Amino acid sequence: MKKSRQKEIQTASIVGIIGNGILSITKIGAGIIGGSYALISDGIDSATDIITSLVTLFASRIIDRPPDEEHPYGHGRAETLATKVLSFVIFFAGAQLAFSAVRNFLSGTKRSIPDPVVIYFVLLSIGGKLFLAFYKYRVGKRIKSSMLIADAKNMVNDVIISVSVLTGLIVTFILKMPILDTITAFLISLWIMKTAFGIFMETNVELMDGLEDTSIYRDVFNAACSVKGVRNPHKTRIRKINTKYVVDMEIEVDGSLTVKEGHEKATEVKKCIQNQIDNVYDVIIHVEPIGNKETSETYGLSKKNFNE
Repeated sequence: MKKSRQKEIQTASIVGIIGNGILSITKIGAGIIGGSYALISDGIDSATDIITSLVTLFASRIIDRPPDEEHPYGHGRAETLATKVLSFVIFFAGAQLAFSAVRNFLSGTKRSIPDPVVIYFVLLSIGGKLFLAFYKYRVGKRIKSSMLIADAKNMVNDVIISVSVLTGLIVTFILKMPILDTITAFLISLWIMKTAFGIFMETNVELMDGLEDTSIYRDVFNAACSVKGVRNPHKTRIRKINTKYVVDMEIEVDGSLTVKEGHEKATEVKKCIQNQIDNVYDVIIHVEPIGNKETSETYGLSKKNFNE
């Protein structure tokens, strides 16, 4: 039996919690025993990934709830908000790592070369993170979950972090300069904060009722104009709520049509849009007589915006 979208997100979140929990404990423990501040930092970053997976797990219990009086459009935006929360959690972890690295650098504490055994734990981290990143990205793409895709991107960055730790350790062993381990930890923190900022900016478009891919407008206009007697689809606004689209538009028909006939044209346009475009949640149509002019209403897009 096919899993529901909610179950897919919950399963991916639980896998992330377990996987990152194991990696975090292993890396922090190995970093303490082996004397590698960079590996401890990498382990702390994995610990924050447990939090991100907990956030996705919590959000999965909300997004599929049906509409109610307070949320007539449903609860799909909970996923976008959860993704925004993830960006704050990730950024805070990066900032904490940066602060700790700088403090360690300025402390003047005598440093020693880390134990070479930590390299094996870094390789384990790279393998584990690659698996988690691939798994979450594949699930996120299949069910169109921005939250899981953002988490997967964070995992990819974790792989880069672990590779950086590995490079830093190798250089430290070759040059016999333990200070490079602390510098590597600081550079990792900057990368984490950059990732968090990128995730934060990606969610702004949906929260502002914008679309990254505006080609759907052209598809909506073509579907509307395929109905005989329908002209000039305009004042069209399309918003995305999680994976679904809500289309609000106006069309023009022969002014001599009865109210019933005009309604039938609008219903036909709605069916065409829903049949020709995937993931349309609802279509709201206002019918006007051909040639109607309302110059004071400047909102929305029309077909001419895409003919230029």
